Amino acid sequence: MKRRCAYNAVAAIFLLVCAQVAMAQTQLGTVQLDDFPQTIGFNPVTNKIYVVNEPSSELVEIDGISFQPTVISLGATSQKSLNAVMQINPITNTIYVINGTDNDVAIVNGATHAVSFAATGSGTTDIKVNLTTNMIYVANFNSNTVTAINGLTNATKTIPVGTNPTAIAIDEKNDRIYVANQNSNNVSVIYGVSNKVIETLAVGTSPIAIVANPTTNTIFVANLLSSNISVISGRTNTVSSVAVSSFPFIMVINPVTNKIYFTRQVGSPITVLDGATLSLTEVPAGTFPLALAVDQVRNKIYVADFTGGQIVIIDGLTNDTTSVTGIANPDKVDVNPLTNEFYVMNNSAHFVTFFEANPAALPFSLLEQLGQ
Repeated sequence: MKRRCAYNAVAAIFLLVCAQVAMAQTQLGTVQLDDFPQTIGFNPVTNKIYVVNEPSSELVEIDGISFQPTVISLGATSQKSLNAVMQINPITNTIYVINGTDNDVAIVNGATHAVSFAATGSGTTDIKVNLTTNMIYVANFNSNTVTAINGLTNATKTIPVGTNPTAIAIDEKNDRIYVANQNSNNVSVIYGVSNKVIETLAVGTSPIAIVANPTTNTIFVANLLSSNISVISGRTNTVSSVAVSSFPFIMVINPVTNKIYFTRQVGSPITVLDGATLSLTEVPAGTFPLALAVDQVRNKIYVADFTGGQIVIIDGLTNDTTSVTGIANPDKVDVNPLTNEFYVMNNSAHFVTFFEANPAALPFSLLEQLGQ
């Protein structure tokens, strides 16, 4: 816990420094990638950006200052896939990659680029890291299990869950892991201390995405085929429901503002769910939003509008939008609050572009907490 607090303190100080030197929004650079890059992430401590190339089964590390890429092989025997998922532990400087076909997790040391593997179940679909406990959880769609990996030893434990687990959310504060089981229409609740399922909660039809707010101890589940959001109280394990527009699909949360943002499976707009009042607001965000990212510090939400060829930036306070246009078919986006930069990936044209966002004042509440 001390290590986590120290990391948060360093990050907060760095945020203040970056906020003072931020420049106007501009394109910083573009890096050409191999065929079909699948996912993008970053380590805010080392300022390295990571992209998984499939089907070449490579991890590309990009320096956040020079934008020079370094290619790291994830194994010559890796099977080809087009559904890689990545998570990064910035505290241990470790990158975790699954690809849905190899039945393992590639574990990459960010400092040495050494690669090791931990066995999982079949059909990996999602991976999440608990930064507080240094445990990693992998959803195995075909095996109806979750693999828990000890980040220190890489030892694994298999946890039976519902039918076809597809998404994971972690409440680090309460050490609970929530698993959306797509074809049993329920959520498995795993207690992180024992790594055992302690509750199974019925939700809507075909839960496809899940997020957690550790501050309010509330979990939100997007149910694709029943077109509603299940709201789970982590304290009582009671479940309520909010009807939404058809087919909620991709979902993110800003736990600072307690606002949840989600796409539809086809088409726009973005729907905003107020986690406190459960009221809904629709925000136009292009024609076909494919990815979402949240800057919790500046309260900005980034939307990759695939067919519109733009990144739509939503102001979380007003729901006003601005756009960065002229980006061919963006299908992934991520944002680094420490550098105030966002990264846009194009799968079909095989590149990632780096932008510096417009400068924005840090919220007063954050500055107040930091004693400014």
